[in-house]
Amino acid sequence: MLNSSQSSQVAPPQADTPENGKNTGRFVLTTDQIRVSLSAVGARMCGLYLRDKKDQSETNIAVGLQSDDAYLAQDSYIGAVCGRYANRIANSRYCDPAGKDIILSSNEGPTHLHGGVTGFDKKTWTVVEASDSKVCFELTSADGDQGYPGTFTATATYSITAPNRLRLELTATCDQLCPVNMTSHAYWNLSGQFDKTAADHVLQINADAWLPIDDHLIPLPGSKDVAGTGYDFRSPARVSDMLPHATQGFDHNFCLTGDRGTLRQIATLSDPDSGRSMKLFSTEAGLQFYLCQHFTADMKTETGTALHQNAGIALEPQTWPNSPNRDDFPSPWLKPGETYRHVIEWEFT
Repeated sequence: MLNSSQSSQVAPPQADTPENGKNTGRFVLTTDQIRVSLSAVGARMCGLYLRDKKDQSETNIAVGLQSDDAYLAQDSYIGAVCGRYANRIANSRYCDPAGKDIILSSNEGPTHLHGGVTGFDKKTWTVVEASDSKVCFELTSADGDQGYPGTFTATATYSITAPNRLRLELTATCDQLCPVNMTSHAYWNLSGQFDKTAADHVLQINADAWLPIDDHLIPLPGSKDVAGTGYDFRSPARVSDMLPHATQGFDHNFCLTGDRGTLRQIATLSDPDSGRSMKLFSTEAGLQFYLCQHFTADMKTETGTALHQNAGIALEPQTWPNSPNRDDFPSPWLKPGETYRHVIEWEFT
């Protein structure tokens, strides 16, 4: 288990603030290959820039908006850390292992999504450590926040582990029994052209099964073999080629191979036109793959580019959706005295 205590010494944020002045200061991690822009609002990744070796120009490949106000005005969770429970809990309620019935805030019809009406994406986290290679955000969620029991303390630590590799370590403790499922909701478009679709990217996922969903996007009973379906990404496949065969579109959990708790490669995303690729690593049991369908022209990047409807692909490592209501799913329960820990890494070429 990891101790979540961090150094209290905080370096001032590096200047990376648009001229509109509506943003909090941005924290910037840099190497000779990547630059990462972070905000305390939602412990959010606002941009990830790849540096061209030939002319040192930069291309942002992570969808971001113009200001903190813009992030807070929409419900797309762009770049944010989601919690306490990322993804969906059916009917916004669960019965915990002790038999206590818990009712949560609803923010997608009857469903509790990504932590509720005021999830972690809408909260300003405290910066407890910052340098050119590491930033640690911390957040305390009070007992009863969005209906959850217990005082819940979370950390989100971004760090550079290699010139082309970014790490996000998520931890949490709670003084009452509580479900937890934290992840990054970054949207990727490796072309850097956010006015164009990301559906032509090539995706590979280390999963032999996926979870079909009902009309509320809640997993149905059982899992389904990916073989012979539009959800078979065991070998690299172009997303747009698979889409006609994906009977429910793409907003699903993939049941990952390998041991939960072990950091392993779970997916690869690549853009054939630019030659850019991203390897994704996680310690979790599932991966939510979502081809964005809801971006609008009113949503603009920091350079003023209007987003294409399908401008981003979200690859969200996490436990399986609605797991507080499913005994057959990987356990989401965090007990007093325990520490939740989830590591995500991205490697870029």
